[in-house]
Amino acid sequence: MNVRYGIIGLGTISNRFATVLKTVKGVELTAVASRDLARSEAFAQKFGAKKAVASYQDVINDPEVDIVYDGLTHNFHFEMTKLCLENHKAVLCEKPLVTNLKDATELVTLARANHTLLMEALWTRCMPAFQKAREWIKDGKIGEVKLVAAHFNIKIDYNPEARLYNPKLAGGALFDLGVYPVEFTTGILGEYPVAVSGEALIAPTGVDAADSISMRFASGAMASLSCGVNVSTPRTAVVYGTKGHIVLDECVGPQKAELFNSKGRRLEKFHKPVADGFVYQIEHCSELFRSGKLESDLIPLADTLACADIFDKLLGQWGIK
Repeated sequence: MNVRYGIIGLGTISNRFATVLKTVKGVELTAVASRDLARSEAFAQKFGAKKAVASYQDVINDPEVDIVYDGLTHNFHFEMTKLCLENHKAVLCEKPLVTNLKDATELVTLARANHTLLMEALWTRCMPAFQKAREWIKDGKIGEVKLVAAHFNIKIDYNPEARLYNPKLAGGALFDLGVYPVEFTTGILGEYPVAVSGEALIAPTGVDAADSISMRFASGAMASLSCGVNVSTPRTAVVYGTKGHIVLDECVGPQKAELFNSKGRRLEKFHKPVADGFVYQIEHCSELFRSGKLESDLIPLADTLACADIFDKLLGQWGIK
């Protein structure tokens, strides 16, 4: 059967999602909504949606919609995802699911109580190269992991009204960019940190513009991460072990993974290029729905909760509310 998607919030990320959705077999776009019906109608025509409706609630209530993709800005994620779950509507919510542990706990509890699929759209976890790197680690190819280094930094000129600099839109580097290296690390290690610390450069609007993050794990592994909007850097991720290391071309949607021994000689190379990694996320979420599953094994809700807890700890240290 075709899995029928509805989209709420029709910004840049939803345009990307709808573009990729058209290339995936076994799915279709049923209903879309924004705050402007004319915009919704234009979006529906562009991407072949069955209908454009007047409100987000109309998408959620539509019996022809199986899964709602929440592409709204972070400040609306909690409210609208909660509304989906209250109406027993499966939801794929853009990352981060929410910006604090309290809200994350409430949504996860509600999803489980209502037996409704909830998935954070952390598409990088669905990438084959990420899965291959995790497989190498589980197989002991690099021994015991001791250090993860991952970075996601881009240059965006300061504009207090821009989304990433605007506190009213839950802006800040940690939520938009830091979620990637943080959840790359917890996913690749399969554990959560026992200690988290960091330093942040605060923008005039009060949000974090650049972050340096350290994490320590019970296994003995450490992580050195960074994110920011004040400078561009390579997005390479490296996982160092006692017997070798793994290099991924990105911590954000990696397409290539290379395995090296302790002497730096490459032993294996995995490369699976794809036009847009969103395809794996859509395929995965759709299969979860078809199978009647309530959460992803690639992006477990426990990992989403752990990330929200890390947010709380770091923002508390930085004095950001």
